Amino acid sequence: MIPNLAGIILCGGESRRMGRDKGSLPIGQTTWAQHMGDKLAFLQIPVLYAVNELQLTGYAAYIPAGQLVLDNADARGPMKGILSVHRKLPERDLLLLACDMLDLDRFTLESLVNVYREGGDDDFFVYQDREFAQPLCGIYKSRGLTGISDFFRETGTADYSLQSILNRGKTRRLKMSEPSAFKNYNS
Repeated sequence: MIPNLAGIILCGGESRRMGRDKGSLPIGQTTWAQHMGDKLAFLQIPVLYAVNELQLTGYAAYIPAGQLVLDNADARGPMKGILSVHRKLPERDLLLLACDMLDLDRFTLESLVNVYREGGDDDFFVYQDREFAQPLCGIYKSRGLTGISDFFRETGTADYSLQSILNRGKTRRLKMSEPSAFKNYNS
């Protein structure tokens, strides 16, 4: 159990490449979103699901209402869901997972959490794949998320790119030991 950490499964995307809601697709006896949430069970942390307004009713049929967070932040892309959950749990650090990273394994998650537990001055913890970070499996500290919110408000910037945010922030980049774990099922 990690007292200050919460899991967040991003389900609220537009699914333009997939053409349908990815998180609600079946996998075995569950959905993609629940499958990703189940991957965090060994951490014994609260898990929330960031959804958009069109998804809310559908997800409420199989995920308890207290675990659903409606995208309500003034941002775009994944930042909309991340900042929406940050508003709900401003003191918590967030372990972020995309609902379509179905092959993500326990070893990869444990390694990420172990580096986070070491502490240090970093605000973000992500895996690095050559020149790009893998931002949709990462830990985003509360103070880093507050800094992002402040930056957006103060500068009026519309650059919600996670790559840009990680490049500007104090980011610990972990070496990927199993690149196949990061496959996104987008189509």
